[in-house]
Amino acid sequence: MKSETQTQIFEKVILPHEPSLYGPAMALTRSASDAEDLVQETLLRAYDRFDTYRSDGSPRAWLHTIMRNLFYNMYRKKSREPRQISLENADGTAIEQPTAPNASPERQVLSQLEGAALLQAVRTLPEEYRRVVAMADLQGMAYQEIAEDLAIPVGTVRSRLSRGRERVRRSLVAWHPETAPSLTRRTALN
Repeated sequence: MKSETQTQIFEKVILPHEPSLYGPAMALTRSASDAEDLVQETLLRAYDRFDTYRSDGSPRAWLHTIMRNLFYNMYRKKSREPRQISLENADGTAIEQPTAPNASPERQVLSQLEGAALLQAVRTLPEEYRRVVAMADLQGMAYQEIAEDLAIPVGTVRSRLSRGRERVRRSLVAWHPETAPSLTRRTALN
C-alpha cells in the first residue's frame, strides 16, 4: 500500500495530465470505450509503479510511455489470438460492426488490411525511428517532449521523425501503389 504522501504527490503531479491521455488513446484504439479503458489502465499502472517515476522527468511523457507500452502489449496479445474473418454468423447476425455506418463488407476488410499494413510498416522501422514516430503520430507528443523523454536533441527528433515517416510511406506505397500521391501529400503536410 502506498503511503499517504505518495498518494498525495501522485494526485498533485500525475492526475492533472489525465486529460492529455484521451486524444492519443483514441488514436491508438479508435474506440471511445477502449480509449477510456486504456486511460484508466494507464493511470492504474502509473499509480502501481509511481515509485519508479523520476521527479526530474516529464509526468506527461511518463504517462504517455506507459500508455503506449500497455497498448502495444495488448495489441501483441490480441494478435496472437486466433481470429476468424467473418462478417456474419450462420444465423445471419453480425459479428463485427462496420467501420462506417454504410461500409460495405469489402471496405471493412480493406480497412482492416490497411490498418494492419500501417502497423506492420511502423513495426518494421528501426527502434530509433519507431519510438519517435509512435510518440509524435500516435501519442501526439510535441517535439520538445519527445526530446526530453528520449534524452536527444530536438533536431534529432525531427530528422528521425522525417526518416521514419518516409519509410512508412514507402512501405505503404509498396503495399497499395495507387495511394502514392495522397500519401505523399499527407506526409508533406506533417
